[in-house]
Amino acid sequence: RAPLPATVASMSQSPSTAAAPLTEAQVAHLQSWVGKSESQHDQINPMPVAGLSATLDRNDAAPQPGDTLPPLWHWMNFVAIAPQSQLGADGHPARGGFLPPVPLPRRMWAGGRLHWNADNPIQIGQSLERVSRIASVDHKVGRSGELLFVLVQHEYRNERGVALTEE
Repeated sequence: RAPLPATVASMSQSPSTAAAPLTEAQVAHLQSWVGKSESQHDQINPMPVAGLSATLDRNDAAPQPGDTLPPLWHWMNFVAIAPQSQLGADGHPARGGFLPPVPLPRRMWAGGRLHWNADNPIQIGQSLERVSRIASVDHKVGRSGELLFVLVQHEYRNERGVALTEE
């Protein structure tokens, strides 16, 4: 068998760093987060778009209001902001706010699915609302130890309705 990529292997728990196994009560508590939602607002500004274009060494025209945002560039928006005193050891906002307070030592983004509404593209200059909802919390045990999969669904809405769904 081929070794796992370093990014996946770093998510494993060795016996010396493994936390105590999650109890049924802890898992039930974490699953109580299902259905929780939050809403955030952001503006699609041209300057970050121009900056990412330059970073990627693209020869794009200067972004103008009304231009369609390239796919995935919405990830420059809705950045989590928290005072340093409220950050976890991994540099992200401490667990237990919107996301459940998972007591496992590492977080990982395991993948996603995106669906763009072709009739309603995200455009530079638009105000967007992102509505996020915890869709599921699944506990599994693998070779490297315990895992908790938290599925978050996001809807990005502009003045014309849903422009993008992501999970």
